Amino acid sequence: MKSILTNIRLDTKAANNCIKENKSLIGFDFYTDIPEYSVEKSDGDYIIVFKDASINMPDGTYTVDDGIVDKVILKCNEKNVDATIKLSMESDSDIKVSNGVPAKMDFYVDRTPLKKILSDKKIALNPVHKKTTKSPTNLLPQVPMKDIAKKTSELLNLLYAKPHIIGSNYSDSFAINDDVEYDIAISFATEASLKDESGFKIYYDEQNDKSKSLAEILNKALERKSPLNNLGIHAKKYGDEFFEIPIVTIVPAIENSRLDDAHLRDIDYRSKIALAVFNGILEYFKSN
Repeated sequence: MKSILTNIRLDTKAANNCIKENKSLIGFDFYTDIPEYSVEKSDGDYIIVFKDASINMPDGTYTVDDGIVDKVILKCNEKNVDATIKLSMESDSDIKVSNGVPAKMDFYVDRTPLKKILSDKKIALNPVHKKTTKSPTNLLPQVPMKDIAKKTSELLNLLYAKPHIIGSNYSDSFAINDDVEYDIAISFATEASLKDESGFKIYYDEQNDKSKSLAEILNKALERKSPLNNLGIHAKKYGDEFFEIPIVTIVPAIENSRLDDAHLRDIDYRSKIALAVFNGILEYFKSN
């Protein structure tokens, strides 16, 4: 009798306990027993072949996008189920199997190679405060902004980066006057819209090409995670002088939109945004 794959578990939020242990988890659940399997490495990716198995779920591509694991591709043929785990960079893995109903195979990918990219990078994170709010539920913007900044900082700290959260700042131009020499500076802020907009957007320093590059990368990273509309990137002036440091402001949601307000109250949404920001920072330093 063939073993039947019934579910694939992908936890891609910043609050994931495995990520906190510098591991990425891909879980495979089978209806009864774990079938015989083999694991091979090909061009830095992993290919797991579950022998004499079938699936009771859609095959195809499952996006992970957590910084080290890009996606999982499931294919089923007459005899086997193949799971290809596509990585952003080569890494070690570990497997844990537990019997029961369902029987579970947990495939862990080591996240520590990312330290090579992020170690000692100084990153300013600025959750912008506001004295008033236009939220339909009176949500003060600094509450979700501080949570997103905190979760982003935790992810960066795990990989030996040096994030610094700016406290109680009412402006997104903090990096201009700060004494610390940061590598990049990111503000988190909400804004009210007069156009009934819903979505996320990013501002960048109009005088700095690196700032625009960082904004473009972060925008694509947020688009992969956020269910809200992508409102694009926009130039703004952070000061009269030219500054070497790339400065951006992330607006993860529109303050006076009921839909966006509901997302800002959602802890899972904040966690997804934090992981998207982490991915964007990682990608920026990969290319710079």
